Amino acid sequence: MGVNGKAGWSRVAAIFSLLLLSIPHNCLATSVTLAWDPSPDADLAGYRIYYQANSDHLPFQGTGAVEGKAPVDGGKVTVASITGLDPASSYYFAVTAYNSLGQESVYSNIVQIPETLPPLVSIISPADNTSVATALEVSAAATDNVGIAKVQFLVNGTQVYETSAAPYTYTFNAAPLAGGTYTIAARAVDLAGNAALSQPVHVSVPGDVISPTVSLAAPSSGSKVAGTINVSASAGDNVGVTRLELSIDGTLLLGSNQSPASYLWNTTSFADGSHVITARAYDAAGNSGVASATVVVDNGASQAAPPPPSTSTSTSTSTSPPAAPLTLADAQFALQIASGQQIPTVEQLQRLDLAPYLNGLSVPNGKVDTGDVVVILAKLTGKL
Repeated sequence: MGVNGKAGWSRVAAIFSLLLLSIPHNCLATSVTLAWDPSPDADLAGYRIYYQANSDHLPFQGTGAVEGKAPVDGGKVTVASITGLDPASSYYFAVTAYNSLGQESVYSNIVQIPETLPPLVSIISPADNTSVATALEVSAAATDNVGIAKVQFLVNGTQVYETSAAPYTYTFNAAPLAGGTYTIAARAVDLAGNAALSQPVHVSVPGDVISPTVSLAAPSSGSKVAGTINVSASAGDNVGVTRLELSIDGTLLLGSNQSPASYLWNTTSFADGSHVITARAYDAAGNSGVASATVVVDNGASQAAPPPPSTSTSTSTSTSPPAAPLTLADAQFALQIASGQQIPTVEQLQRLDLAPYLNGLSVPNGKVDTGDVVVILAKLTGKL
């Protein structure tokens, strides 16, 4: 059926394609290219292109295009461009065919072209060429005639964060980054899918310059120590601790990639007197932090000489001084040896090799294993 009661015209099928120019919305308007299937009628005289802004109410009576108000006569070709349209408006298009008598077909299928006005987006903080070593809040402003769907933040061109809720902010963490200049930008996308990218800002990152903090938990500085004691330390860092070392008098005793770390120190291997325990931690950037404590080793060698032997005629037998009592630290160290984490000295092997335990007596077997740990714990708890 044709319009105005005229018959003999079939519905014209239309295929539309849109060309969107990437141009500033306040300088040039939108151009749309339309294409449709040709009419099979032998008396075809031409086509008319109808358009209208922001409404699909018929008939289309659009105005403002360079080609004139709707309908625009397209001649007999099946392609037409409508230019000078407002990018802030969405448009509806349709095509009709007419014959030599002026009879016109019904509208083709209607195609909607969404508004093409991109958002306005900018970085409002930080200022360009800001220097940052830790965390920095980045803020963006975005507006649009139909509404903002989302704002994306990009660092060196790579999207790192997205939000759909204002205020549009993102925390730029510079602490783990290598030194250099980084480019930050914001991309806003409106409800019609139009996108715009802000002007970038540049931030200068010096790299990680913060040293780890180290705490030497035990022993306390100035304390008097003897036998086997536990030396323990912990460390923290703004990025992360990569290594924690324990040393005594500058000699490395333990290196660990974990915090906290502990070491069983057999003080009998050191001369009585003052010794410096040092804990040093490193981060991935090579920064280091240190803590130290000075302790006094006193295993009895500095005590006054024993009284002279008795002048009585009785016979006396010389005996070695008794070994220091076993401690929980001995059990922990024996477990480390048994699990292959530590290699004992000759003195440590003699002290901790107590198993098997037969008929109330230790029968050392020349090694420290879990059986020795059990015997030490049993002695400490009074079960042996």
